[in-house]
Amino acid sequence: MQPQPNRNQRWIVIVLFILMAVFGLLVTPDYGMPWDELTEIRTLGTNVREYAGLILGPDQKPAQSSTGLEFPDVACNVDIDHGQSVYYLFSPALFLQYGDGGARTLMLLWHSYTFLVFMAGVVAIYLLASYLTKDWRYGVAASLFFYLSPRFFAESHYNNKDIMAMIMILYCLLFAIRLIEKKTVASALLFALFGALATNMRITGLAFFGLCGVLYLVTLFVRREWSVKAVLLSVLSLTGFVAFYFFLTPGLWNDPAKFIQYVYARSSNFSDWPGYVFYMGHALRPVPWHYIPVMIAITTPLLLLALMIVGNVTALVSPFRTKAKELFAGEQKYYVMMLVFVWVFLGFAMITRPILYDSWRHFYFLYGILVLLAVYGLKSIIDQLKGKWKWAAIGAVGAQILAMLVMVILSHPFQFVYYNALAGSNPGAKFDLDYWNVSQAKTLIQLIDTVDSNEQISVTAADWYTGDGLEKAYNILPESYKSRMRLVFVGQYTIARGADYLMINPRGLQICSDKTLDPRQQWILAYGLDVYLSGLNKVVSEKAFGSEFMTVYQMP
Repeated sequence: MQPQPNRNQRWIVIVLFILMAVFGLLVTPDYGMPWDELTEIRTLGTNVREYAGLILGPDQKPAQSSTGLEFPDVACNVDIDHGQSVYYLFSPALFLQYGDGGARTLMLLWHSYTFLVFMAGVVAIYLLASYLTKDWRYGVAASLFFYLSPRFFAESHYNNKDIMAMIMILYCLLFAIRLIEKKTVASALLFALFGALATNMRITGLAFFGLCGVLYLVTLFVRREWSVKAVLLSVLSLTGFVAFYFFLTPGLWNDPAKFIQYVYARSSNFSDWPGYVFYMGHALRPVPWHYIPVMIAITTPLLLLALMIVGNVTALVSPFRTKAKELFAGEQKYYVMMLVFVWVFLGFAMITRPILYDSWRHFYFLYGILVLLAVYGLKSIIDQLKGKWKWAAIGAVGAQILAMLVMVILSHPFQFVYYNALAGSNPGAKFDLDYWNVSQAKTLIQLIDTVDSNEQISVTAADWYTGDGLEKAYNILPESYKSRMRLVFVGQYTIARGADYLMINPRGLQICSDKTLDPRQQWILAYGLDVYLSGLNKVVSEKAFGSEFMTVYQMP
C-alpha cells in the first residue's frame, strides 16, 4: 500500500493532469453546438439580469449578450429550473466584443470552460479514490477511467447540465468526507457550497447533500463523537446550504415555494417534452423500466462495467460482514452511501418510468459515483489475488485504459455515439445516435472540403430536426467555411428544392420506422423521404462504432 505518492510520483500525476487538460482543450474546436446550448446560455443570462438588477437597479438589467442572444426575464423563462450557477464565473464572457465570428468564439469559450470544470472533476475523483483506497495509484486509475470514458470525454466539452451536476456532486462528496473525518468550519462551508451548486444544476444534488448529512449524523452516533462543535458544524452546513442555494438561484427569490414545486415537477418527469426515445428498435414514450440500467450497460467500456458490478456487490455485502463500529471507522461507510444513492435513483426510474430525454444523460450524475464503486471493486479483486494473477488483473486494467484511449482518438470527435459490444454490431438499428446534432458542424466542414470548387454551395436539411441543428452548425462555422455556403431552409414536412446538398440526421428515420406508432408520427415515411433518399448519392457519411449518424446527399 502506498498511501501518498512520493515527490517523483506526485510530479507524474501533475504532468498527467496537465496533458489531459491540454489535449482536451486542443480538441475543443472539433465539437459542434448541441441542441439546447443557446437555451442554457439564455438561462445564464436570465440569472445575470437578476443579479444586475439587484446591484445596479432594475433599469440596468442586460437585455442580451454581445452576440445578440436575448435574455428572457426570470418570470418568462420556462427553463429557469436549469440553474446554470456553475457558469456564473463565465458570465463576463457574455458581454465581450468578439467581432466577426462572435457566435463561434463564444461557443468555443463556453466549451472550453465546460471542459475545465470537467477537468476539476477528474482531479476530484483522483482525490476521492486515493483517499478511499489509501493508495494514489487507484486514484490515477479512477481519473483515467473517468476521463477516457468515450461518451463522457466528448460530452465534457458541451454537456452543460448533466456533466456539471455530476462534478458538483463529486466535490460535495469530497468535502462531506472531510467534514466527517476532520470536522472543520471550512469543510462544512465547502460541503454546503457544493451541495447548493449541485442542487442548483439538478435537484438530485439535494438528495445527495441530504444523504451525506444523514451519514454525518449516523457516524457521530456510532462513533460516539457527539460534541457541541459537531452539532454546530451540522447546523452550519445546513444553514450554509440554504443560504448558498438562495443566493445562487434568482428564480427562487420572488416565490420560493412555487419555484421549488416547479423544479421538482420538471425534474421528476419531463412530460412537457413531446418527443420519443429510440430504444431496442422502437420509438417509446415513456421508456420501459430497464431503460436506464441497459443504457448504462451498453455505453460503458466492458471491463469498467464489470468492475462497477463487482463494486456494487461488494458494497452491498460489506455491512453484513462487518460490525457497525468497524464499518463506520473506515471508508466502507462511504461506499455503502454511494450504493444507496445509485440504487435509490435507479429504483425511482425503474418503478415510476418517468418521461426521459434521449440516452441516459438525466442520470449522468451517477457516473462519477459508479466509477468510484468500480475502483472499489478493482481494489477488492486485487487484494484477493497474489503473484501472476495480481499482475494479470493489473494488466487487464491497463489494457482497458489503453483501449479506451485508442477509442477516444480513433473515433474523434464522435465519441458521443459510443456503444460497447453488448449493443450489437449496428447500434444505430436499435438505439439513439447523434440526438443533439453535435456532428453537423464537422460534417459541413468535411462537405466543403470535399467539394472541389471555390464556388458557394447551398445546403438544406431533410427534416425540421436536422434543419434546427443545421442552422446552429452554420452559425458557428469558421468564417472561411461560412462564406462558402448558404442555407436553404426546410419546412416542417417538406424537402426544400433548389439546394445542392441535402443533410439528414437518421434519428427521424429511426423514430418513424416504428410501425407501431400512430400514422401521424410516421411523417417521414408518409411523405416518402425514405424512398427519395434511396435515389440520391452520398457525398459525406459520418460513421463511428459501427453506425452511420449524419449523412449528406447530392441533390439532383
